[in-house]
Order: sequence, then C-alpha cells, then structure tokens
Amino acid sequence: MFRKTSPQRPLFGVEHRMEPEKRARLERSWAHQYRVKALPLIDETLFEKYFHEDNGRPNKSIRMVVSVLILKEVFNLTDAEALDALEWHAAWHYALDVTPEEAHTCQKTLHNYRTLLSSDDEGAALFERTTARLIQSAHLKTGRQRLDSTHIVSNIRLLTRLGLFVQTITQFLEALRKDHPRLCNRVAEQVRQRYLDREGYFADARSSDAPRRLEQAALDLHGLVQLFKDHKQVAAMEAFALVLRLYKEQCDPPKGKRPRRIALKEKPSSSSLQSPSDPDVTYGHKGKGYEVQLAESCDEENAFQAITAVDINGANESDQHQVGPVLEQTERTCGAAPDEMAADAGYASGDNIVMAQEDHGTQLKAPIGSKESDKYIPVGEFQFNDEGTQVLQCPMGQAPVRHQQNRNGTAMLALFSTKQCKRCKLRHVCPTQKRRDGRHLRFTKGDVAVARRRMEQETKAFKERYKIRSGIEATNSELKRRHGLGKLRVRGRPRVGLSVRLKVLAVNMKRYVAHLTDVPEPSAVPAFACAG
Repeated sequence: MFRKTSPQRPLFGVEHRMEPEKRARLERSWAHQYRVKALPLIDETLFEKYFHEDNGRPNKSIRMVVSVLILKEVFNLTDAEALDALEWHAAWHYALDVTPEEAHTCQKTLHNYRTLLSSDDEGAALFERTTARLIQSAHLKTGRQRLDSTHIVSNIRLLTRLGLFVQTITQFLEALRKDHPRLCNRVAEQVRQRYLDREGYFADARSSDAPRRLEQAALDLHGLVQLFKDHKQVAAMEAFALVLRLYKEQCDPPKGKRPRRIALKEKPSSSSLQSPSDPDVTYGHKGKGYEVQLAESCDEENAFQAITAVDINGANESDQHQVGPVLEQTERTCGAAPDEMAADAGYASGDNIVMAQEDHGTQLKAPIGSKESDKYIPVGEFQFNDEGTQVLQCPMGQAPVRHQQNRNGTAMLALFSTKQCKRCKLRHVCPTQKRRDGRHLRFTKGDVAVARRRMEQETKAFKERYKIRSGIEATNSELKRRHGLGKLRVRGRPRVGLSVRLKVLAVNMKRYVAHLTDVPEPSAVPAFACAG
C-alpha cells in the first residue's frame, strides 16, 4: 500500500546523538540544506499509482529511496557504494532525515524504483516536477536560456565491423546452446568451434587479415539465417532477431543457395545495429552512442543556473529536430517557454526560428551559415512586412502587383509584372523566376527569417548577446567529468534515459544546495563509506 513519509520524526534523531560541536558542523554542511530545502522538493505522489491499498505492506520511504538515487549521482557512486553510505554515513542520515535504524534499503529496492521510473517515460516526470519546484523555491529567472547537445556512450564496447559480426553471432549461439541445446547441435561443427569453442579466433586478427575473416563471418551469418529463419522457436529469440537484423542491414542477399561469398553493403545506414549489447545505439558524426539535449537557464541575476530540460535522441538524429521538444519541456518545468533561447548553428533553420516564435513565443538566437549562391541577389535584399508573408518592394524599389500561394500551399509567390522588370539593371542576378504572367519570387516565412537572421547576426548587439551560449559547455563538462555522463554504467534506451535524467537532476540539486551553504558544492563521501 502507498504511504507518504511521515512528518512525525523521532524525539532523538541522528543529530541529537552527537556532541554540540559535531552537530554545529553538520548543520553548516550540505546535509542540513539538503534536509531542509531539497528533500521537500521530491513529490512522493508520483509513485502513488504503483502502490495500491491491497498490495501488501507499505512502501519504503519514497523520499529516502529517491534521495539515494540522486545522491548516488551527485557523488558518482555505484549502487553498493551508495547503499554503504546510506547505512553508515551520519551526514546521509541527517540529510535524508532518518535515524540509523531506518537508514537501510537493499539493492533490489533501488532496482525496483528504477524499473518504475524507466517505465514512466524514463523518469521525465520526476525530473520535470522536481526541477519545477526547485526553480520556484530558488526564485530563478528562466526567461533567458541556452541549448546544446553532447555525445554519450552507454556501457558497450566500441566494435569494428568484424567485431560486430563476431559478437552478434557468438551471443546468439550462446543463447541457443543454453535454451535449445539440441538445435545448437544442428549448427555446423566448424561454426560452433569458431564462435563457442575457440574464443579469440577472430579477436586476434591483424588488420591485413580482417577482410578475409569478415568474409568468413558474413558467410557464417548467412548460414545461420538460412538454417533458422523458418524455425518458430528460434525466430522468437531476441538474440536471433539481432542476427537477422544484422544480416539485413549489412549484407546483400546472394542469388544462389550455397554462395562462396556474401557481398557487404558499402555504407550501412546510420541507424543500423552497432552493438548487440545495446541495439538502440546508433551512429552519427560524433561516433556511436546517443545524443543528450540540455537546456539551461542563463540569467545573470540568478544565484545559480538550473538545467530546465533534458532529452535523449539517437546519435544519427539532427539537432534540427530537437528544438520543439525541448521548448515544450521548458514549458512544463518553468511554466512557460523562455523569451530567448541561445543555441549553436546546428539548431538554426528558418522553420525553427518561425516555429519557436509563433508556437512558444521564444526568440531562437542561433547563427545561420551563408549558403546562398553568389549568382543571385540575396532574398534579404527584398523588403518584407513584419510577419514575413508579403514583399513590400524589391532592391530596385518596385512593389509586386499581387501575392498568392503556390499550388500546394507551402510557399508564397510575389508577382512582379513584366513591365516592371523589363528594363531593370539587376534582372540578370534577380532571384525571381520568369513566368507567363510576369516574374515570381517564391519564399516562405522561414526564408524571410533566415535572411533577417543573417543580417542580425553580423551586428555587435547580437554577438554580445550570443556570448552567453558558450557557458553551457561547462555544464556538459561538469556532467561528464564529475558525474559520469560520458560513459554510462547502463545500456539500452530506457535505462540510458533514466540514468541521464537522474544525473541532470543531481546536478540541479547539487547547485541548489551549494548556493545555500558556505562550501562551493557538497563534499565527497569519505572513502570508508564507499568501501565494498
């Protein structure tokens, strides 16, 4: 059954078991501010739906368990280290407002809570609701924010193409031998020897031998697919699904039944299988892994800056598609989208500038590179109305005779008469196109936004305002260097998403507590508390 943490505390808590000097030091530490300010920010009602009245004994204190998950990421601990700190560390007892007798939980409990959070949108609700309360409690201004992405890797080995084939086949054969030993005997003995009985057969290949061994691995993969693709029991295995996926994504099916060689695709898709240990990993220009999107407040009047939005996407996905989801999340955590969002050029496009302004009331401050051809006058030389829907006049001062939408309604057409353009000295470099009824300038609101941004970003005011964007690079570094974001201890999209959100929430909590104390940030857990 669901039970909130009782507000009634024992008469003699951990602080009353200390001599006055130690108690005074404890009350000046991060633990006191966490207990008084941060602990109440955790909303226990998020977990109420998981604990029903007829579901046995009451739950553990949700604030205590969630705090263990947060402090684990604050100090970058393993589960065992965090549980030891909970068991023996007086500062943790005081911070979590528990007595030494209450300060206990097991690894299974941490696992169960992470499972609940993973199934609930990867812990997004916990991050957003706690951050919203933190922002309100600290009176942070969120009208000005910055956005960036950073590359992370889950707990996998970065494999070569040969390594990918070998590991996928080996994983399948090991699962087949365990679950269906008789079926495993149907696999050719030579194949079983290569992947099961002769460990390292492929791993010790020199670079010069790799192509030949890759050809052999591709033949073995083809043979396994042909042998088991119609077998119901094997086809239902997750390991075989990866074998089949690898075959479809990497190999060109041969024409004959017994080919001597399997042709490999020269450039597999960026969404193709990169590791059988984490099938959700994709490949992008930064390498194999995932991309994390981070939005952070950057108002100079704030006592500290809080991360307002965090999202995870594939390494092969462009930042162009992330602006909308991030702004939607900032609306949930901050109550409203920021008035201004500074981002790098990877997020900049005319459509994003228009969408951010019209749908969220946000000015997307991101520079746009120059890609217009030198052959024509830039569209920015034309004068448009404030909405970017009509041309007021061309560079020569001529106004169009009318406007209309194109056939599919995706763009506007400004029509100039033939008489207007006949003697124009810029006609040979004009971006308008000749039609039967005159000359048309095709444009969208995004085109106008791009033209205006290219002019705006050259101004001193824009450059000065944009300087603050680079500050989020320090946040990326902090998350990777101090909190293990760069190389996670988990794999699989749901676990990766939850781990990232807990780490980001931990940074917010750490900053909140640090600005309330005399020390720059919570001190590390003593070594004895991390033993084991």
